[in-house]
Amino acid sequence: MRRALGVFFLYCLAASAAQAARSPKVKNEDAPSRDGWNSMNMEAQAVMGELQLQSGDPRAAQRTFQRTLDIGTKVTGPRAEVAAQSHFRSAEIALAKGEYSDARRNLEILIQRYPETDWAEKAKRLLTSVPGGESTYKAEADEPFVPAMPSSSAEEALARLRAAIDESRTEAALAEAYDFIRRYPSRAERPEVDLAAGALHLRRGEAARAVRFLKPLAAGADPALKSKAIHLIGAALASLGLDEASLKVVPAADPGATPDRWLALAQVWRAAAEERMGRREDAAELYRAISASGQDSPVKAYALGAIAADWDRRGKPDRARDALKRTQEAAAKYGLVELRESAALSEAHLLLRGRRLEDAQKSYADFATRYPESPLRAQALYQRGLALKRLERPEDAASVFEDLSVRHPASAYAADAHLQLGQLYTDLGRSEKALTHYRLMGRASEAEDGDREALLLMAQVHYNKKRWAEAVPLYKQWLQGAAPGDVKSKEVERLLLVAMWQNDKEDPELPALVAKYPNHELAGRIRWDLAAKTYRSGDFDSAEQLFRRHIENNPHASNVGDARYYRAEALRQLRRVDEAAGAYRKFMAVHPKHARHKDAAMALGQMLYDAGDAAGAAAAFGKVGGTGRTPPTPRTTGRSRSRRPARAAARRRPGPASPPSSRGTRRPRGPGARPRACARRTETSPAPPPRTRRRPARTSA
Repeated sequence: MRRALGVFFLYCLAASAAQAARSPKVKNEDAPSRDGWNSMNMEAQAVMGELQLQSGDPRAAQRTFQRTLDIGTKVTGPRAEVAAQSHFRSAEIALAKGEYSDARRNLEILIQRYPETDWAEKAKRLLTSVPGGESTYKAEADEPFVPAMPSSSAEEALARLRAAIDESRTEAALAEAYDFIRRYPSRAERPEVDLAAGALHLRRGEAARAVRFLKPLAAGADPALKSKAIHLIGAALASLGLDEASLKVVPAADPGATPDRWLALAQVWRAAAEERMGRREDAAELYRAISASGQDSPVKAYALGAIAADWDRRGKPDRARDALKRTQEAAAKYGLVELRESAALSEAHLLLRGRRLEDAQKSYADFATRYPESPLRAQALYQRGLALKRLERPEDAASVFEDLSVRHPASAYAADAHLQLGQLYTDLGRSEKALTHYRLMGRASEAEDGDREALLLMAQVHYNKKRWAEAVPLYKQWLQGAAPGDVKSKEVERLLLVAMWQNDKEDPELPALVAKYPNHELAGRIRWDLAAKTYRSGDFDSAEQLFRRHIENNPHASNVGDARYYRAEALRQLRRVDEAAGAYRKFMAVHPKHARHKDAAMALGQMLYDAGDAAGAAAAFGKVGGTGRTPPTPRTTGRSRSRRPARAAARRRPGPASPPSSRGTRRPRGPGARPRACARRTETSPAPPPRTRRRPARTSA
């Protein structure tokens, strides 16, 4: 018994060290699930038990139902109906054999764990017929899921416990240990069974429960059991992060000098506690002492891993890689698969951090080949893809990321792989593939805003390809859930402004967006086009406001002179004479060489003449330079006043000039046309000023 428990103790020790040491805890989410097979097998065993029971072989049926419950421990969330049936039939068989406590225990487990099944109601009725009054058994939440089969003697119970340990059936072994402790509490083997139960709980990750079993042994008189219990308690406290308690429980000793093997190995928990408490030098010295002690134990592999981490912190990557190689050898010797894989991947990480990109990508490729079923394979592929990307090998990098996304679609790196593929295919000019991977990134991302980030990335692809119609709705969709006013929202709104203007210059949402960002590099150009459009449509009030904002927000624009002129024209059409006169005078004063200078003087003179301001009109006409037609001088006598000048003036009254589009060109004047300053105005618009040709600055998403 001691030999078997000792072997299993080492097995559990490796598992507890794996949990308590600082190796990565990664769930193998890519390993093929056996739940389907185990579930079918569980149901088949239950059917077989029913057949055996009906054929009059209760002993064989009892063993079969026990196997059903044992298989249930391998299924994630075992089928309730099948498990409940097995408990109920086991209770019936025990009741028929007069084993009332076992019958009651099975029924209580059934009622407690499967209250929604039909078997639970049957169990309640059957429980009332079980002799013995109140049950001496009370199911505990952390007790094993599978109850042990009743044993006829302590020797039989120990034999079943030994068999479960030899076959590495943790759940069944723990059930047998509980059964032995309950039935034979005074046997001499009880301390060994307590030690095994503590190790088994530690194997299941139940550190606090393990300590409850091990603490009495650590305070006992048996030195062999005491040092083993201290070792396991150290592992439990390390997994719970109770570093001060670890230092109190595990006495300090020289690993190379003490004759107590388990106390020497327990020093690893002191080293781990000191490291987490910031005493790195003391921890590194202790790890090296454990490694040099010659102890043949899985703990040595973890000590070597800690030594590698210490060399890395000291900035000595070559020595760190050497320690990682030794870690892999020790982990392979003791069957510590997770530690071996973690050390191999860490070796590649060191090469990447040392900017040895070619060596790093080869090391990651070697890892993916050597450990095809490892849960760390997705990380290795992702890091290899990044290394190839930094080596400017985009095609190779894309191939690696594609492999990751196909082989490990549910891994934590899948969304990042799709992001990298989107960026790579964008750079390679394969925009449709980029869009596909950005969509997949949004679906695979675990981040709260992963889908919204995908919207922006897809919009960027359309934006860079100048597919404005596709980019606009994506930007709008992103802004619907964005916090108004924050930096990113403003940036996206500016991009939306460009896309909307490029897509549809008649978009009714443009004016509000331009007003929101008056200093945008395109705002002046967009505002000019909006003002010109409203002016041509006859909405002179809106046009005046837009021209005024254009002047205020773009005082140095090349077309600010045109804006002043057309603002004055709009005011004249609105018959706001004083404001129009001021606007004309401002235009002529600030832009004396503008092509519209004489037109402005003529329009001002005519407007003032019509308003009865002869002196002002004369002054304005005087600025035409003598080439324009002089307005008639009004006569003082009413009867001798001719109506012809008035009719001529009416014919000469200027209509609204039409501003050009910001992207147009100046319309040519017809042949034989008179000079602009002396041309007779009609109700038609004069030739427009030159149009600007500035293109909007490229804005990257």
